[in-house]
Amino acid sequence: MLLARQLYFEAVKVGDELPPLVKPPVDRSQIARFAGATGDFGPLHVDEPFARNAGFPSVLVPGMLAMAFLGELVTDWLRGARVRRFGARFVKIVWPGDVVTVRGRVADRRFEAGGRYAVDIEVWGENQRGELVVRGAVTAQLYYSAEDETRQRNGQPPLAVTPAEEEERLAKLSRSTAPARPAVGTRPVVAPAKPQPAPRTVPRPEQKPAAKPTPKPPPAPVKPAAPKPPVPRKAPAPRPPAKKPVARKPAARKPAPRKAPASKPAPRPAPKKKAGKRR
Repeated sequence: MLLARQLYFEAVKVGDELPPLVKPPVDRSQIARFAGATGDFGPLHVDEPFARNAGFPSVLVPGMLAMAFLGELVTDWLRGARVRRFGARFVKIVWPGDVVTVRGRVADRRFEAGGRYAVDIEVWGENQRGELVVRGAVTAQLYYSAEDETRQRNGQPPLAVTPAEEEERLAKLSRSTAPARPAVGTRPVVAPAKPQPAPRTVPRPEQKPAAKPTPKPPPAPVKPAAPKPPVPRKAPAPRPPAKKPVARKPAARKPAPRKAPASKPAPRPAPKKKAGKRR
């Protein structure tokens, strides 16, 4: 059963970007399910001790699983168009726990013989650190329009459109959507302006002309003063030569006079005893 086509060649342009697809972290159960579906039970992908003995920190995510993410992005965007070629190149190892984001862009669109229309899409995948892990290219064949799909489904020959016919069709669409422009040599019709009432003028009282100011006589020219002769400067008087200081001999010091020793005081006379009266 064929799916209804919703993406046609006439709606695709070079440079169109596919909506990015963010996959959840890759776990070991997903690796095991992918190995069972593809029949690829490589020990580096399912045997942890074997991968560690080979020098890897853990098992490796199969490269075809990252390529399958690219295929999921393209088929969801093409919505049932025919994929003619799909290739990929693995750039970096994807480890368990990595979050892979796949993106795509339309690189080229071609008109082929026999009413066939192809587009080339470049796709790539990045991990959570922004590192490129896988890169690929897809070539798909599309119907030109809904009319072309209906003709081919009813057994009629495909609708053959040339690049010149497509450019003419796009020009007609642009002219039909653009605003109408006046023909060359014709002037746009302008509605006549409504007559406006004349403004009312109020008579102003007559004013006497102001007396003209009497002109002032020009100032008398000032004669420049005669320059004074320069005063001769007197030469400075010569200074007397400085006198040399005369060396003075130190004066001889006189010896100080010695003081005479103080004389000893004379001894005091002993007091006389009074004679007592005899009874």
